Amino acid sequence: MKKTLFSHLFIYIMTGSIVVIGLFSFLTFQITGERFDDYLSDRSLAEREELVERIETAYLGEGNWDDEILSGINQNVRHSHIIVRIEDNEGNEITSQSGSMRQHMRGMQMGEMTPGNDWLEEEVALEIEGERIGTAFLTYPGVQNYTAEEEGFLRDLTFLIISMGLFSIALAVVVAYLISRRLSRPIKKTSQMTQELAEGKPVDSVPFSENIKELSDLHEGMTVLATQLAHQKLIRKQQAADLAHEVRTPLTTLQGNIEAMIDGVWEVTPMRLDSLNHQVKRLTHLVEMIDQLEEAEGHQGEMTVESVNIKELLNTSIMAFEQLADKKNLAVSLKCPPVSIEADREKLAQVISNLLANAIKFTPSGGAISIEAEEQDDFLVISVDDTGIGISEEQQPFIFERFYQVEPSRHSERPGQGIGLAVVKSIIEAHQGKIEVKSKVGKGTTFIMRLPKQQ
Repeated sequence: MKKTLFSHLFIYIMTGSIVVIGLFSFLTFQITGERFDDYLSDRSLAEREELVERIETAYLGEGNWDDEILSGINQNVRHSHIIVRIEDNEGNEITSQSGSMRQHMRGMQMGEMTPGNDWLEEEVALEIEGERIGTAFLTYPGVQNYTAEEEGFLRDLTFLIISMGLFSIALAVVVAYLISRRLSRPIKKTSQMTQELAEGKPVDSVPFSENIKELSDLHEGMTVLATQLAHQKLIRKQQAADLAHEVRTPLTTLQGNIEAMIDGVWEVTPMRLDSLNHQVKRLTHLVEMIDQLEEAEGHQGEMTVESVNIKELLNTSIMAFEQLADKKNLAVSLKCPPVSIEADREKLAQVISNLLANAIKFTPSGGAISIEAEEQDDFLVISVDDTGIGISEEQQPFIFERFYQVEPSRHSERPGQGIGLAVVKSIIEAHQGKIEVKSKVGKGTTFIMRLPKQQ
């Protein structure tokens, strides 16, 4: 069974936090132990150095020693872990300790020499102003024992580290829960939205407040997608109705006229046959447009690429529409440098023809159409601009959809099938190019194509 995003995030954050806290606590224990052992070693060394200095102060000169100072030293070392033996330069033992004291110190030494606690003996030369006066033999444990105060300090420190570790883990649980919940909730909402979209359910735009940019962009993207899908659903219904109308009208005309001729109601005349032929051509043109769209979308990789003189191609296309432009008194201008690109000549000519046909159809009499081409690095940018009726901002994202029409042909004086721009987009994309539209209602429309010079 797959786990939720919340579970994954919670487990990952908790695991990472516990590992970091455990590693930090372990290193703290290690470093503290090492530093404390260094402290005990330094303290023991300082005690031995101080003891040697005190022994040297007990020398009176000419082989004489101060018994009182030596006695005080013996009393002090009795409570320490250092056993002292002093010899003069001839090797004679110099000490004010009694036999019982010596036996007590030896017993203490033998009693504390446990297997894990080896004792060390250090021989130190005693000197006064550079003159050697004897030798001190210091015996002390290799591993220093902690005092009661030091053991209490270590217990408190251990308790503090463990408490901080447990508190940090508890805090990590809370933080992991909040972060996991914070990140998973908006994604869960977006996931539910996608499921509803997949099931075909209508998705309403719900207000969404999110400070994380990526999550906000994700939700906004899904909202836009839901809006577009809902709009496209309406478009498909409109497209089906428009296509049915486009087919039904000529078929109804054909059926009515043919039945009237068969029944002898109408006489078969060249004029009536020409009218029927016109309806057949209309149906044929619709089928050809659909075939063009299927060919452009289904065979984008099948192109006959050759060097195409763009200025010559644009001039030829303009000449083909010269009669229609003159009929509406439209001024058509061309501005193009002598440049050639690698493209499919016939398909590119089809693109220009479709855009010119649209510009002429939607530009009122007395208007103007201009075609411009310019080089931009490795691309050629071609724009077709008109002073027509324009396209609203709401409709611009959908004009390249198949069968979409700004004005349904059954409600317009400008008949069409809504296929031409879909063909244009497919051909441009087959050339690894892009096309965009800029338009304002009542001001005109500009189609901008960006084509690579080489394929």
